[in-house]
Amino acid sequence: MKKRLIAAMLAVMSLMTATSSVSAANENWRDPFVTRIMKTITQDPTYTDAVLTDLDRNGIPEVFILKKGAFGKIGTGFTMTDNAITEIAVPSNIIGECLENIDVYIKNDTYIFVGAEVPRYASTIMYYKLTLANNTLTATRINKRDVSPYAHVTYVDKYSNNLLENGYPNRAKILDFIKSYDMVNEISATRSMAKIRVNSEPVTITGYTVNDSNYFKIRDIAMLLRNTSAKFNVSWNSSLEAIMIETDTDYVAVGGELSGEIDQDMNVIENSTPIYVDGRQTAITAYNINGSSYFKIRDISDAAGFDIQWDGDSQTINIITE
Repeated sequence: MKKRLIAAMLAVMSLMTATSSVSAANENWRDPFVTRIMKTITQDPTYTDAVLTDLDRNGIPEVFILKKGAFGKIGTGFTMTDNAITEIAVPSNIIGECLENIDVYIKNDTYIFVGAEVPRYASTIMYYKLTLANNTLTATRINKRDVSPYAHVTYVDKYSNNLLENGYPNRAKILDFIKSYDMVNEISATRSMAKIRVNSEPVTITGYTVNDSNYFKIRDIAMLLRNTSAKFNVSWNSSLEAIMIETDTDYVAVGGELSGEIDQDMNVIENSTPIYVDGRQTAITAYNINGSSYFKIRDISDAAGFDIQWDGDSQTINIITE
């Protein structure tokens, strides 16, 4: 249990280091996407509509080019990986309508993307769970009741059927479409007002509230737990580009722990980064906020094996390691 906890915390730290490269990629995808959309439509003018979404939640959207019309076929898909356009294999069992209005649900901190369509010559709505992995989009037929018990997350993908001018792809229109994506799906973070205690003793730590959950820096948590049974060390492996966590190991401070200031203007990216716990790779999702990685306190608790008590009246989190 401690090993999983430390892995989660290291993931946060890893995100801190890896965020710079992710942020750079986020800044570089727009122009290549415009060029690629223009090229695709020019090569086959029957595909004139486009969808922008982010099924893997890494901050860089995927683009799907659709055949014009309500029942248009999905022609191609692509995204950007390591500053290069990456092809996405698209499924043949859904039509473009399934990608135009996506609903997102959350189950145990896992996002579930659901697309809906009404097939030609039918009146029944069909629902599909959309999964992007290994550059392949998979659409799995589900019933709406499969996801209805879970919380619905506000999410907007962008769809356009107005990318042409006089029958040809128009760069200005496509660029406006790409820029419109920046106005939606921005993750907001505010300063966490929660108080923290470790085994009932008050401690000072700053963090953020994202989607009603409290997030803290991995190194800050490691510093707080350095004299407890849940102690762990955190380091960054540049060759693996991963966070390394060692359980039951004294934490080696690097300076600056528990002294972070909260900025008013925030750049928030949800991402996952490789994390190794005692040499074994795992994966944890965290937020990179202004270049530092933050973990949900409950995820850290589950991974590390300690308990958390929440007092809603006093807005206090009590971390219990004994």
